[in-house]
Amino acid sequence: MLSMRLLSTSILLILGVGVIIPEQVNSPVHAEPIAQVNKDRQLFQLFKKGKELVEANDLDMALQAYRQATLLDTKNPRIFSAIGYIQAQRKDFARSVEAYKKAIALDGKNANFHYALGYSLGNLGQNDQAAAAYQKVIELEPKNVRAYEGLAVIYSRQQKYDEAFQNFQKVIEINPKNGGAYNSIGLIHLKRNQVEPAVTNLEKAATLSPKNGEIQMNLALAYAAQGKTEEGLVALDKAVKLDPRNPKVHLRTGQLLQSQGNNERAITAYKQALRHDKNLGAAHEGLGDVLMQKGDALGAVVAFRQATKLEKRNPSAFYKLAKALIARNRHREAIPELHKARQLYQLQRQADGVKKVDTLLKQLSVS
Repeated sequence: MLSMRLLSTSILLILGVGVIIPEQVNSPVHAEPIAQVNKDRQLFQLFKKGKELVEANDLDMALQAYRQATLLDTKNPRIFSAIGYIQAQRKDFARSVEAYKKAIALDGKNANFHYALGYSLGNLGQNDQAAAAYQKVIELEPKNVRAYEGLAVIYSRQQKYDEAFQNFQKVIEINPKNGGAYNSIGLIHLKRNQVEPAVTNLEKAATLSPKNGEIQMNLALAYAAQGKTEEGLVALDKAVKLDPRNPKVHLRTGQLLQSQGNNERAITAYKQALRHDKNLGAAHEGLGDVLMQKGDALGAVVAFRQATKLEKRNPSAFYKLAKALIARNRHREAIPELHKARQLYQLQRQADGVKKVDTLLKQLSVS
């Protein structure tokens, strides 16, 4: 049977606190009440069970185990952190946020808790709060690469590209061999139609991460924007060979082919992406875009509808669904989709998005 000291040490190790230095042998040992020993033993067993269930991907039962642990100990932040992690894995980000806030209330100096909170807030589309959480991580750990990456992603989502650029640069400053940061900087340049620096950064990313199919795919997009069709096709072919089962590679292929006006091959690429991941919302959205260009508004409605179900925080999917419905003369159905798009654009502080929704709503009210 575990001694009280060993039992407590085991609990802390499972929680990730670290190793406790044992007291000297000749230190006095104080008797613990039997009830406390039993309580700690139960807590240890619940943590062990919860950890095993998480590893077995039985998230519902793991959640139940950690909830039982809260009944035994309401002051342990790592119990709430474990609950937050499980809820995030279950895609229940609202409850994940709630759990991580409880963990932070008990231990506000744990950078991992703040990072996880930022991740869940970001998935809820609460970008300002997510940014604040990542900034808190940086305050606690100024060289935390993941926090700079998370903050940069949030800024990119808000179209604050200067701030995103600065944070990706900070990632490179900390880790000069981070190919992902160069890749992201290249994509920012692409969004700004700054093709030359986009190619430079993406080539650097490809050098640092030569087996990354997504980087090759982004490089293909940059070459295409530069007018280097042959180089783009070579990079595209390399991307597919490197990562043939990666749905995002096929997604990027579809986007590239669509940008070149090759709609039939783009449709094939989007469908290939969905064969590998039927829940890839961006592929449904891309497919809807191509179908709209081909005049298939009904097919586009189906694709955009699926995109809105999978990406409930994506305002463009709701806006495009509304436009496809309008093309089918289903104006009444389009209006709630436009209101949802407007709400999301406003929440994400995308003024241009709010403006275009208002314009379309005004047109519908006149017609």
